[in-house]
Amino acid sequence: MKLTRITANLVGMMLFVQVILGGLATVLRFDVIYHIVWGVLSFAVLIIATVLAVRQYGSKSTLFRVGIAATVDFVIQGVLGLIALGSDPAVVVHLTNAFLLAVFVTYFISFADSAEKASTSLHSQTPSVGPGSARSLSQRS
Repeated sequence: MKLTRITANLVGMMLFVQVILGGLATVLRFDVIYHIVWGVLSFAVLIIATVLAVRQYGSKSTLFRVGIAATVDFVIQGVLGLIALGSDPAVVVHLTNAFLLAVFVTYFISFADSAEKASTSLHSQTPSVGPGSARSLSQRS
């Protein structure tokens, strides 16, 4: 597996843990600092995955564009999270936006998987030699 695909999948797993930590902080009153620290780490891994995507597939790739959309939404999510520290209604908006972020990251993972599979199938195809080329090659020997 390529590093871009591994990192994209890691972001998905990290966001899953992030939702659990947020739920624990909200429902069971766990310290919210774990949710915040894990969120910052998740954001850093998303940035790394997006940089890997642009290096490997270019800035015109769908993978990179979805990575940028997820990054922008993650920033919005962080701002909403800071507002939610002092406001119960903002917690609901923060949670709702988390679903949108999950959709972006799901697309990011899907496009990373598709891009790797397409790249792998292109590299595994062997060039074929047509019948005319085969005759000319055999006549040279």
